[in-house]
Amino acid sequence: MTKKSLSDLLREETNTTSETIEKTPENPTVPNNRSRMTKAQLDELITKLNQALDTEKKQVNHLKIQVKTLEDEIKNEKTLTSRLQTELKEGADYQSQLSEQKELVEKLYTQLQQKEELVIELAEKNELITSLQTQLQETSNSLATTSSSESEELVVQETALTRQAKELEPFSSPAISAKPLTNDDIGWFD
Repeated sequence: MTKKSLSDLLREETNTTSETIEKTPENPTVPNNRSRMTKAQLDELITKLNQALDTEKKQVNHLKIQVKTLEDEIKNEKTLTSRLQTELKEGADYQSQLSEQKELVEKLYTQLQQKEELVIELAEKNELITSLQTQLQETSNSLATTSSSESEELVVQETALTRQAKELEPFSSPAISAKPLTNDDIGWFD
């Protein structure tokens, strides 16, 4: 009875494997007439099927290793992608900081140019002042050497001009005080 069930199992196994063998072209072909096969032929068929099964297991293991390798590569690529995105964001931040710094440099450069222009202008004015001072000293020296009559004329002219300027000054009224004037303030005596 055990042999009969073993042979039944072998027949079922050969039927199922023959269906998978027909689907895969690289597997060895099984004779169509299995019921007439001898034990040696069945053993040979079993070894061929076991070899095919081992080959398929090796191929599955190889594919699993490839899948694991590809998953690791995907994980590494994701890590690299996130790192690159972070670096890209930092680069954009650095770019904005750089543009702000450029604007600040341009502003400071403009201010520096304006200050240099002021320095040049002040230097020119200082030269003008020194030349005017030397001219004034030369003029005052020449006036001191001139005769006293000419200096008297200048004094007379200056006093006349001063008097005219005083006469032309606008009249200003005295400040009005809130307190009434008394006889003592006016200077009247009885």
